Amino acid sequence: MQHQLVYRLIGLMLLTRIVAVNEAYSDENNISDDCHPIENYSESDTADTHPIQTISINIQPIFDESKPEENNWLFRTINYLHIDTRKSVIKNDLLFDEGDGYDKKLLEQSERILRTRRYLNNATISTQQSCHPTIAVDVREVWTLVPEISYSHAGGKSSYGFGLHDSNFLGFGKTVNLTHTSTSQRTGNLFEYYDPNSGIADSIISLQYANNSDGIAKAASFTRPFVALETEWSAGVSYGELNEENTLYNAGKEVDRFAHTNRNDSIFYGIKLDASSRESIHRILMGYTSWKDNFLATGIAPKTSIFVPDDREYNYPWLEYQHIHDGYIKAYNIQQINRVEDINLGSEIHFRLGYAASPILAYDKSYVVNSNYKKAISLSENQLILADLGATGYYRAGDFYNSQIQSNISYHWQNFNRGQLFVGMTAARGFNLFADLPLELGGDTGLRGYPARYQAGDHLRLISVEQRFFGEKEWFSLFHIGAAAFYDEGHVWGESAIPQIQSGLLRDVGVGLRISGTRTGNREEGAHNVVHLDIAYPLDGGKDISKMQWIVKVKKGF
Repeated sequence: MQHQLVYRLIGLMLLTRIVAVNEAYSDENNISDDCHPIENYSESDTADTHPIQTISINIQPIFDESKPEENNWLFRTINYLHIDTRKSVIKNDLLFDEGDGYDKKLLEQSERILRTRRYLNNATISTQQSCHPTIAVDVREVWTLVPEISYSHAGGKSSYGFGLHDSNFLGFGKTVNLTHTSTSQRTGNLFEYYDPNSGIADSIISLQYANNSDGIAKAASFTRPFVALETEWSAGVSYGELNEENTLYNAGKEVDRFAHTNRNDSIFYGIKLDASSRESIHRILMGYTSWKDNFLATGIAPKTSIFVPDDREYNYPWLEYQHIHDGYIKAYNIQQINRVEDINLGSEIHFRLGYAASPILAYDKSYVVNSNYKKAISLSENQLILADLGATGYYRAGDFYNSQIQSNISYHWQNFNRGQLFVGMTAARGFNLFADLPLELGGDTGLRGYPARYQAGDHLRLISVEQRFFGEKEWFSLFHIGAAAFYDEGHVWGESAIPQIQSGLLRDVGVGLRISGTRTGNREEGAHNVVHLDIAYPLDGGKDISKMQWIVKVKKGF
């Protein structure tokens, strides 16, 4: 009996020790009966039962000094001189905070927001496998304070600019721009201030002032956008005013010029209709817009304006419906070179209807329509179609005026490793277009072998076929290179204020380089700059155009 009692006591002590060790191991590894890995979380797991424990924001320098090719005196000096983005700026863009329930969709949307910022090269958000997740936000800096030196040449027209541009002023994520520009239409000095997230209700602040050779342009806006699919309300106010001279072209040559003044104001408020919906989003916006255009003849007789458009004025309330279906995927080498591209395979619909009053009888009691439909279709793992359809204009007394329907459809096929066959198709039809707003086609609008604004009218079609090549190597740790061989075919015809000298189908062929910087900031939100260097040869057209057109442009994509 004594031996049995001793054995039982020893067994009980061992069992107690095993249970204690298991409990300690479970606590150390955050394992419990109601705990499971993050990838197994369901929608019900976004509650406070799994709060985010910590958020770690890791800001990587412009150049990675742990890599031998990036560890030299020049790159180290750039890292040293650069002012990093402040962590508070990054945190303002996150749709979650410490203590919030884990929500995978909010993490994905936050990552997409960060990837649009002008002052970041890339952004990723990851989580640790834990009952109480730790979120790691990793972003890489780019050099943003640069002397502004730009040059473009397309369709026989050259433009240039110089100044100082900073898209991350003192690390606060604000854009400050002082630039002198010169184009075929005007020269001028521009001041710009842009704040993508002021910290006041996720609002955007934009200010612009331009003193140009043909007048002054001013614009300001304060907007609280629908930052995320879950955002419940949006609002904004904007103001714009300009004085400038507009030009009409014929076969790429200036034939008339007139003065133009514009004043526009707008205010709006919008709400999400179903606060609980996460994938199929419905919104309603309401607003009021005031728009006024005045035109005057310029020059001294006999070289005064031949044609002067009629004045226009509208004041109208409007109602807009928006629908967005969340089908975002990450893609590569579609319109960018070796960058993550966020593409929505879900549909996006915008439809706005207004009713305008005007002191000008011809425009009074007009219905104002502005609609757009976007859709991306994945045909296979390496084939994608992007479609963008729109209709805008005015309807009064049984007729449309200054109205237009337009479609942009592109086909992207990765036909071999790091190669893509691209086919882009644009078609537009105008109805009683304002004489100063014709449809135009030329070297600056896709028909690369011809002068800018070579044809004008109210019907347009354009087809571009490109064999694209996406380089894999990052040259000198500064940029990626791509290339393209292309064929363009287009035509504009129909009514225009100036009878057209050149008509008929136009074609061209050419080759070009694409250069995408990897260590410098961008000009626009979500648009990584790609420099286009093209040589194009026209296959049609008059004898007065050059048999070789060279184009230098900075675009948003390939």
